[in-house]
Amino acid sequence: MKKISIVFGVILLVAILANLHTIIASAKWYSFEQNKNVSTQTKTITSRDIFERLYLQREVAAELEDSIVYSRIGDKVRKGADEASSYEILLMDNVQITSLKVELPITTYDDGDKSIEFISGKGKVLEVFEDGQWEDFNGSLQELMKKAH
Repeated sequence: MKKISIVFGVILLVAILANLHTIIASAKWYSFEQNKNVSTQTKTITSRDIFERLYLQREVAAELEDSIVYSRIGDKVRKGADEASSYEILLMDNVQITSLKVELPITTYDDGDKSIEFISGKGKVLEVFEDGQWEDFNGSLQELMKKAH
């Protein structure tokens, strides 16, 4: 009986050590989900602005994904950048549209060790600066992309 307990204990210890990074990342993910702050910010963006912001966000995502503790949060940061890249594509493909006024969901998280702020989704287009003038727009980004083509 004593041998079985020792073998079982060793197997359990090895299993815990093998999954330690998953356990740590899951604990940080839980903290992130409980303590994140999601707000909506209105921003005027140009092709260059959104390119630079998303480039930096992808760099942060890569850094977080490479860490044991923040890897799951890094996935969320990358997903937000991927969703918001539609603005970048729209502005680069349509030279007559020089700026957009958008409501963007911005997620912030601070755990004392790291502060993270990122665009966490597509948001909503409010106005379009097209051919030298601002025009109200009440629709989704997909509708604007269809209209622009």
